Amino acid sequence: MPTYVPIAQARPRLTEILEAIQREPVTITKDGQPAAIVLHPDDYESLVATLQVMHNPELRSQIAAYDAARARGELDLIPHEEVVRALRRADA
Repeated sequence: MPTYVPIAQARPRLTEILEAIQREPVTITKDGQPAAIVLHPDDYESLVATLQVMHNPELRSQIAAYDAARARGELDLIPHEEVVRALRRADA
């Protein structure tokens, strides 16, 4: 469930807010309306990266082609564990 904090309570609760964003974004409200959203830096970077991909027509096209091939069952997917084992062997 999202966390909402009135702006008047944000400053004295800043440490608590910084702990809360480890789990989920925190919405700061002003007059009962959202005024700002505080995110963990990793979440922010992920959102920015996603926006960059979605604004790149070539990447969007590649993603759409991948999704279509996957839906048709045309992909040979490798289990995560197998990839990890192969990477460990390569590093050895």
